[in-house]
Amino acid sequence: MSRGRRGILQTRVPIACVAFAAAACAVVSCGSAGTGAPAGAGAAGIPAVTSPCAVSAARPGREAAGSFSVGGQLDGVAAAPASGVWAAGSSTLGNPLTVRWDGRAWKRVPAPGGDHLTSPEGGYLNDVAAVSADDTWAVGAGMFNRALIEYWDGAAWTRVPSPDPGGGTVLNGVAALSATSAWAVGGTNDTGQTVIEHWDGDAWTLVPSPTPVGTSSDLYGVAATSASDAWAVGQTDTRTGSTTLIEHWDGTAWKQVPSPAPPAGGSLAGVAATSAANAWAVGSSSGALIEHWNGRAWILVPSPALGGAGSLHGVAATSPGNAWAVGGTVCPGRGLVTVIEHWNGRTWTLVPTPAAGILTGVATASVASAWAVGFWTAS
Repeated sequence: MSRGRRGILQTRVPIACVAFAAAACAVVSCGSAGTGAPAGAGAAGIPAVTSPCAVSAARPGREAAGSFSVGGQLDGVAAAPASGVWAAGSSTLGNPLTVRWDGRAWKRVPAPGGDHLTSPEGGYLNDVAAVSADDTWAVGAGMFNRALIEYWDGAAWTRVPSPDPGGGTVLNGVAALSATSAWAVGGTNDTGQTVIEHWDGDAWTLVPSPTPVGTSSDLYGVAATSASDAWAVGQTDTRTGSTTLIEHWDGTAWKQVPSPAPPAGGSLAGVAATSAANAWAVGSSSGALIEHWNGRAWILVPSPALGGAGSLHGVAATSPGNAWAVGGTVCPGRGLVTVIEHWNGRTWTLVPTPAAGILTGVATASVASAWAVGFWTAS
């Protein structure tokens, strides 16, 4: 068993296919609406929809010309100016999986690891963050749930020593500010403790992080805007359910910050921030859950209805008037269906995403484009 990223899968299972472009389980490129778009409008040139189940799903396995497929699943995506786009996850053999968009095509790039059935180097990656074309991080876990950190230097991925507090450490999220500042967050499966690590340009070190009273806590996502402003989100499990968990770095220490408590409890899977006064966190609570930081407090923000099975797993933002959230829901007779929502400065609206499966990560390097990644299964 593995705690895994965002609570999506408790057991890592082989996934039939991952495809890119306009195919099912796609990495989806979307136009984006800026501040001032009409309330209720979706992305520029893309009409909003009232329900994800109203969009015709593409048949899994049907691929557009020039698309790319590989067995496995993608859990994180990163886009930085002039660095291309990276996506990371795990192959069906249980190895770290990284793929890159170079502006023309997606290509698989070898990452350290091996067939976990015969080699101790297997593992999986849960998230990726890019600073530049030769400065990218990916995090996850190796065999026996030991913290795994890999680094792209412009030529190859290499494993970087990571502090491991024990207890089955899994790193779920990573955010990079510069060549000398990056954060990785996660938790320990055995002891239920939160884990936060920091890169200072020379080494990764453990940084104390709050673990609220409960049976266990985990951090799934992290975002940073400066050396004194970073957010980490996740959940705390109790004997009666789960509650959202938000922690903040003020330049000196990580501290727990009050989070709105939905009546049904909840979990936060991803976080994005553009300034000290603008941050988003998304997750699930008997349906999609969206929270916003306005510089003073976190507040609940209405989200399009996805049904009780709906959830959001990733969020990205470029400004107070432009943000994306992705996830999935279950539609009668169709099973899992991907979900994309857009924030235009006043409201969140659904935009069409005709694909089966779940979207687990989203990234945007400009107001004009965004990428989303995920997976689908034959079942």
